[in-house]
Amino acid sequence: MINKLKKESFMQLKFIDGNAPSNYSTLSSSMDSKLSQNKIINGKAYILLGSFEKTYPLVRRIWIGIRAFCNSLFSLKAGLFSESVREDWKSFWSGKKCKIIYSSSPPFLPTKNLADQGDTKAQYKLGLMYDEGCGVTQSKQEAFKYFKFAADQSDATAQYNLGAMYDEGSGVTRSEQEAFKYFKLAANQGHATAQYKLGIIYGYGRCVTNSEQEAFKYYKLAADQSHADAQYSLGLAYAYGWGVMHSEQEAFKYFKLAANQGHAKAQYQLGDTYKNGRGVKRSKQEAIKYYKLAADQGHADAQYYLGIIYDKKRDVIQSKQEAFKYFKLAADQGHADAQYFVGMMYQKGRGVSPSGEEAFKYFKLAADQGDTMAASKINSIISRQN
Repeated sequence: MINKLKKESFMQLKFIDGNAPSNYSTLSSSMDSKLSQNKIINGKAYILLGSFEKTYPLVRRIWIGIRAFCNSLFSLKAGLFSESVREDWKSFWSGKKCKIIYSSSPPFLPTKNLADQGDTKAQYKLGLMYDEGCGVTQSKQEAFKYFKFAADQSDATAQYNLGAMYDEGSGVTRSEQEAFKYFKLAANQGHATAQYKLGIIYGYGRCVTNSEQEAFKYYKLAADQSHADAQYSLGLAYAYGWGVMHSEQEAFKYFKLAANQGHAKAQYQLGDTYKNGRGVKRSKQEAIKYYKLAADQGHADAQYYLGIIYDKKRDVIQSKQEAFKYFKLAADQGHADAQYFVGMMYQKGRGVSPSGEEAFKYFKLAADQGDTMAASKINSIISRQN
């Protein structure tokens, strides 16, 4: 029900001050477990989560007995304390007392109660809680169930999540048709990611007739809501004339919009457009800038082209070291051309100490991916050894 209590206060409700934490528990009599679900304490609303019996060790029971005895003898308000004294004596003899847990944050049980009463927001929230295992044991099936309740009440985000679960086969049997259905319901309500997903579905012809025009339409709807993946896809559509008239200027525009949101593939494409002067004035500095942005996010092609750019700077030691650095980053991600260049740099000692063993290793990696020049290098090395 609760992840963790931030703090436990073992005190009667009437002694809780205004600094009470968002979650707390209190020891009280068994009759207090029948308190109302909601309680206001010093202006702060608390919800009763539940109660259970706490068992005391012998030493604690002795102290409870002493307290009960003292209260019985010295209380000036015997009527007020009579119930608590009786409960203390019961705890002393049985070694048990009721522990009641409260929370001021939205917990699982109240959310479930609202969801089961048909509250759309609670149904969606409960779906998320089950999906992520937040405050409850993770269950994709239960997540699907509550997302569907909310989706059937036209909650766009729940419709999208339901589409994603059908698309991935998470918590339900995979179905491209059902995924399409729910993505479209959400997209028609303006859900940007659902619109982007429809663009993919129409672009690849998954469970619908392939239509570059429909793909472009949905990419544009999502892109106009600043969806970075959709902006990148729109850039590709303009660059290659998919579903729209080819336009290098429009391609550049959408690549830049996505790149400025940190989209690595768009940053790489922007670097490429600056390097080749497509839709924008050629600029090596801008190309390097965007290649670096993409490379720093692990984009292998961007790392490879940075290696090429630095490697072409003749007789500059620092540039050769940078070239090796970026070639190796790409090579270690499986980029065959980069693996070949790393092999060459190890073989010739460019930007790195020479190593025949490392050179052979990277030539072999590239050759295994079908690189003919790397295969030729390996054959040459083997023939010299023989």
